[in-house]
Amino acid sequence: MANVLIWAAMFYVLLQHTCSQSCGTGSTDCKCLWTDPKTSKSYTLDISNFFKYPYPVPTDGYKYNYSPCATISCGSPTTQANVCQQSTTTQYNCGANPVWTVTSSTHYIIKYTGGTVGRSTIVTFIGSSSIAAANATAVAEVVPLQYNFTVTFPTAVSPTANPNSGRDRSGYVGFILISLIFAALVAYFVVGAVIMYNNGTRGIEMIPNIGFWKDLPFLIKDGVLFVLSPCCGQRFSYTKM
Repeated sequence: MANVLIWAAMFYVLLQHTCSQSCGTGSTDCKCLWTDPKTSKSYTLDISNFFKYPYPVPTDGYKYNYSPCATISCGSPTTQANVCQQSTTTQYNCGANPVWTVTSSTHYIIKYTGGTVGRSTIVTFIGSSSIAAANATAVAEVVPLQYNFTVTFPTAVSPTANPNSGRDRSGYVGFILISLIFAALVAYFVVGAVIMYNNGTRGIEMIPNIGFWKDLPFLIKDGVLFVLSPCCGQRFSYTKM
């Protein structure tokens, strides 16, 4: 049983690593430029318009001010944080330095670290088509000093598909062209051989235009030599007919 659990855990970690992606060049603290590895479609995951920041995340205990697009003073003017925990008398830095992990265009996580006494915050964003406005809730502190929030946002707000993005279809078109050329060659040889056979030809002579195919390697050789001759300092002359 223990081995099964270990393998299941390893598979989960591998799956998360394979499916999760980070943000691309040009991203900011509250805007992630992400390309879906399954469809090659590019998205702009923008959380700047979800709330009016700093946003007070409702909890039963402490007050948490969340400001993903710019750090705010937390406890002192020199202490800057994206998440600030506040009691009646004290403020604690709960993390900055955001790191995005994107699973899909409607599911991503931002982790903030480096807070007071090792505090950190994980904010999970989940898209929903059944709500009209974003909302945030606090999740129980499972790991000491690691705070968890869940933001549910309407899928009409984010993500935004970037124009001219999508799967590069040049490889698909090339495959189709090569397949058509190959099919044409096969049809040429088969039909030609049938015609030659009906004309009484047998053996290798059934190949249509056999003389051309026998001379083709030498023609290719002559063509290559002719192209390379200026580079090699050689010149070819031909006998006048």
